[in-house]
Amino acid sequence: MIKYILSLIVFLVLASCNKTKLKAPEAAFIVINNPTVLTNPTIQGTNSHKITDIWYYVDDNFKGVFPIGSIMPVLGTGNSKITLFAGIKNNGISATRLPYEFYQGHVINQYFESGKTYTFSPVFEYLTGSVFPTQGCEDYEGSGVKYFSVGDSSTLVISDINKVFGGIGHSVFMSMSNSKPTSQIKTSTSMSLPVGGTPIYLELNYKCNQPFEVGVIAGATEVRPALTVNSSPEWNKIYIQLSQAVSTQPTYNYYDIYIKATKQSDVPTPEIYIDNIKLVTR
Repeated sequence: MIKYILSLIVFLVLASCNKTKLKAPEAAFIVINNPTVLTNPTIQGTNSHKITDIWYYVDDNFKGVFPIGSIMPVLGTGNSKITLFAGIKNNGISATRLPYEFYQGHVINQYFESGKTYTFSPVFEYLTGSVFPTQGCEDYEGSGVKYFSVGDSSTLVISDINKVFGGIGHSVFMSMSNSKPTSQIKTSTSMSLPVGGTPIYLELNYKCNQPFEVGVIAGATEVRPALTVNSSPEWNKIYIQLSQAVSTQPTYNYYDIYIKATKQSDVPTPEIYIDNIKLVTR
């Protein structure tokens, strides 16, 4: 009997120890909703964005990547520094998500209590040192023409509130027909761009019922496609990486940006709307 009682006591002690070891660590939680981008409109253009994920660090230690609106854990309690980086779909591809290297991280210093959930709406800004070549940026609101039509079908700058981006201002409309199947715009002035793999992105808003192509023209004649953008029935935002197209050998002193579409046989009336073209590099 005594032996049985001693065995029972040992079992209860061990069970208590194991239960203590398995106890979940204290944690608070954060949720990121409605991120925005703050820009200097004169230099940096529109504040439109498509931030899809948050890469987050707690006290400078990487903790993970979560879609906007997810619940993210912060282990422990007390004061912590949270650093958030805005994640995008590189070239609009879900499988190539990464923190956008031109957005500066957003830092939050917060006292956390275990079990509580804290909601933040971070404001991101472009990283100091980001360069926005004037020739590659166009919002169709100014008087100068930075992209002009070079296809066999002309383009139009429209102001129809039912068609333009955001319902205000102007956007460019690229149309095509069977007799004039190609629509293309390119920069009106060639520009010098950094090579050697330096980051270069073209941001733009678009709505279209057929695909179109984006790329660079190197040295005035060599056409280098970078990406085919798929159809989108609603206005969308995309970040197109141009680094490889620009840095491919041979490199040149000057480049142009182009956007081109060729009429698809299964699309009777092609419609492509483009706005807020923004070139950014270092």
